[in-house]
Amino acid sequence: RAKDWLLGGNTVARLGIVVLFFGVAFFLKYAVEQGWFPTELRLATAALAGIALTAIGWRMLERRRGYALALEGGGIGIVYLTVFAAIDTYGVLPPGPGLVLMVVLVALASALAVFQDARGLAVLAAIGGFLAPVLISRGGSHVALFTYYAVLNLGILGIAWFRAWRELNLVGFVFTFVIGALWGHRFYQPEHFWTTEPFLVFFFLLYVAVPVLFSRRQPAHLRGYVDGSLVFGVPLVAFTLQHALVRDTEYGLAISAAVVGLFYAALATALWQRERERA
Repeated sequence: RAKDWLLGGNTVARLGIVVLFFGVAFFLKYAVEQGWFPTELRLATAALAGIALTAIGWRMLERRRGYALALEGGGIGIVYLTVFAAIDTYGVLPPGPGLVLMVVLVALASALAVFQDARGLAVLAAIGGFLAPVLISRGGSHVALFTYYAVLNLGILGIAWFRAWRELNLVGFVFTFVIGALWGHRFYQPEHFWTTEPFLVFFFLLYVAVPVLFSRRQPAHLRGYVDGSLVFGVPLVAFTLQHALVRDTEYGLAISAAVVGLFYAALATALWQRERERA
């Protein structure tokens, strides 16, 4: 499917957007290393470029939909990249206002994707957003990183309320937990427990909710209305990460297993009572 998406029409446009996104990311990183231009000017230029791409895509939507959506997705991804750089990499935006701005941007991007019924736009913008810290972060606060990912994932949850876009759900799940696991492998220390456990619980609950919404948005007579990748993948991956967090805590794993087991029992009971005919 990935090959068909890339090579099935508008290939040059899609490749161009990917190259442009990486180019902006490397430009921002290289420019700060070389001391080029004031930081605010670099960020403003990148943000304006992203907004311009999105606006051009919006204007071209009726004439060349595929090309226009590629431009919009790339533009939104560049704006995400710039905002994260302003908050975490350069410290130009304080965390509070930066978080508010990120929430507004994610809400607008999610609404744009739903309004245009454009899953490709949502997926492309999400990939850009998740890649931003990987490309430009210089080892800043993990709280800022996971808060940024939490906002992106709330956008995915909001889209799941209106659309059953399995590809978008999988993109969010894979990027969130793989990057979280890589960060934990490199940087986690026991003193980080109380600043990482809440995020793990949040991401677990969010990606339990996403496949529930997915099943409710699919007609029950169709095959494949249960997203098995998330239904089974979320507890396996999240509990593995939980084990890494509580392995030095007495009875930590046992308590975690009991809580998760009771949670799933309660969720299954509630769904059985309310969604018996469908789910």
